[in-house]
Amino acid sequence: MKHQKPVILAVSFGTSYNESRELTIGAVEKALAAAFPGWEIRRAFTSQIIIDILKEREGLKIDNVTQAMARLVLDGVKEVVVQPTHVVPGIEYDDMVADAARYAEQFDFFRVGQPLLASDKDYDHLIAILAEETKEYNREDTALVFMGHGTEHAANGVYGTLQEKLHDAGHRNFFIGTVEATPDLSDVLAMVQKSDAGKVILLPLMIVAGDHANNDMAGDAADSWKTAFEKAGYPVECLLKGMGQYPGVRQMIADHCREAMEAPERLEAAQLRDGTYEIRVKSSASMFKVTKCALTVEDGKMTALMTMSGTGYGRLFLGTAGDAEAAAAEDCIPALPDGNGNVTFRVPVKALNEALDCVAWSVRREKWYARSLVFQSRSLPAEAFAAR
Repeated sequence: MKHQKPVILAVSFGTSYNESRELTIGAVEKALAAAFPGWEIRRAFTSQIIIDILKEREGLKIDNVTQAMARLVLDGVKEVVVQPTHVVPGIEYDDMVADAARYAEQFDFFRVGQPLLASDKDYDHLIAILAEETKEYNREDTALVFMGHGTEHAANGVYGTLQEKLHDAGHRNFFIGTVEATPDLSDVLAMVQKSDAGKVILLPLMIVAGDHANNDMAGDAADSWKTAFEKAGYPVECLLKGMGQYPGVRQMIADHCREAMEAPERLEAAQLRDGTYEIRVKSSASMFKVTKCALTVEDGKMTALMTMSGTGYGRLFLGTAGDAEAAAAEDCIPALPDGNGNVTFRVPVKALNEALDCVAWSVRREKWYARSLVFQSRSLPAEAFAAR
């Protein structure tokens, strides 16, 4: 068998809108090819509905994630990075990770990249990109309204966080809503009505300008966002431009792919010596800062005692916000004072160098926030590693 190039599997939700697909998903894939010339770029979609539509309508065959991973194995590929173009780490992203991970042991090198908004720096980068891309429309009397997809997953909190950070950055006329979750159309309409805006620009906060953008946002139906704002008395302009058309967004995705390539391998307790070690923890949010952490390895298990900055969070839950709301108090991890004005959490750790997703209860805001933690093996002392 001839030597197979390493592969970047670019995974997108997908769209049946051909022109937008090539302007957005196609452009992202070309950007990845330019950034990583030694790698082959392959495509997979997570929406089976879209895959089926394209096959029936045009005879176009696109793999889902499971099919794409199986094809990589059959082709003898040994190095793989799975890089999503999803905006948030929601249900589609979780399913993608689970589907791809089943094949991880078939490769010599296997990594999964982050979605667009996975950390505080991602918010800052995207806000700068949105400001740059809309500068010709950005006027004090104009509301720039972005339609995101929305999800029942805890990751839906990303949209509220982006809204807060936009306003904190001075973009008081930027508004975020979602088509399938909250904040919804009524929420974002109310926010705009409280502003001084006399005109509305509608834009998709999605990689592609597909069905949601063309119909739910810009359509003429009675329940479209365009119709709702017009009925409220606003002149409305719709910009059908997916974020995959933004060079800055394509660069963000390429950067996430590079970060995945350079990330250390996943490590479990069996690969470490029993003991307690200081370890560095990367948090997805600056407001959820771990200032110190002690990792204990014992009897094939790992636990981490994390010291937080301040007392802003009262408890943790390893799961979604919805699960946390329904959970008994004893199923949550309580915040314990450390005697120095901070709190600590003791959490089980399945593996190092991979994301541990949880939700944290904000004492002040009285709501759950989705967080992600990575316990970084590179910060451990040499004596922590078991001989191989």
